[in-house]
Amino acid sequence: MKALKLFSLSLVVALAHALPATTVAQEYPSARVRMVVPYPPGSSPDALARIVADGLSAQINQTVIVDNKSGASGMIGAREVSNSTPNGADLLIYTPAWPAAKIFMKEPPVPIPDGLAPVRLIGEGRFALTVPGELPVNTFEEFVEYAKQHPGELNFANTGFGDAYLYYHELSRAAGIELESIQFKGSSEYLPALISNHVQAALAPEYTVLPFVKEGRLKVLAVSGDVRSPAYPDTPSFAELGYPQIRTLWIGVLASPKTSPELLDRISEDIAAVIRTPDADAKIRQIFFDPTNIDRHGFAERIAAEIRDWQKLAASVGIKPQ
Repeated sequence: MKALKLFSLSLVVALAHALPATTVAQEYPSARVRMVVPYPPGSSPDALARIVADGLSAQINQTVIVDNKSGASGMIGAREVSNSTPNGADLLIYTPAWPAAKIFMKEPPVPIPDGLAPVRLIGEGRFALTVPGELPVNTFEEFVEYAKQHPGELNFANTGFGDAYLYYHELSRAAGIELESIQFKGSSEYLPALISNHVQAALAPEYTVLPFVKEGRLKVLAVSGDVRSPAYPDTPSFAELGYPQIRTLWIGVLASPKTSPELLDRISEDIAAVIRTPDADAKIRQIFFDPTNIDRHGFAERIAAEIRDWQKLAASVGIKPQ
């Protein structure tokens, strides 16, 4: 009987210590939640972050702000969140540019993949191969022929060493063309250069170029992925053209690597609840992203698989980490 009482007392004490810790681990900080976007305002990650931030603020009844920290191919903002307190106060909206950096850097500022904790993959969109309206080409085949006729004369806009940069190299190798790569911080910076024909091509998030395509100032020659875009139904996908390796663009949420699994699950579930609402779903689709239903485990698997594929791609085009 005495032994039973001691066991019961021990169990009560153990639960008393365990429950508060679990409760705290699952709660957001009391002040505010910050979504760091390592790209300029107006970019597709920025637009998607603001949709999620508005919905999340209502979901958790707390202030959620968007903080743009662009530069160094997104690594400035990534490093800030990687080193932040693991309490859910600082989240990161990122693209495949982060895991793709492993292909280019021997020692990335933020270790890949252990420097950030996947929370949720929230949207998947397309790259659009975009050229100036005044460039005398109207199809992908015409663009390839034009590039071959003007070697060394055409420039390609990129936003740093990321997935679009890898795809540019793969596309150039496979199509037998070569363009000079010019680096910009984001699409909001390179679009004026593209419109004015200072750069002649870009793999741009499709929603960022649509207004200028409608005005005739830009033209889209192909979109990434397996199927055509609803925005450009007459434009072939890269898969149709024989380039299935030019894939879609995803955007996801990550957190400090030391964030507890319980809190990661809580944040993931709250974001899922946001993007399932009709309002957020419609807004995400308006910027030509498809809301996804991929939790932190599936997101981590996606990152690992793409790193493996990109390493093979980099080897095929001769890219080595520096």
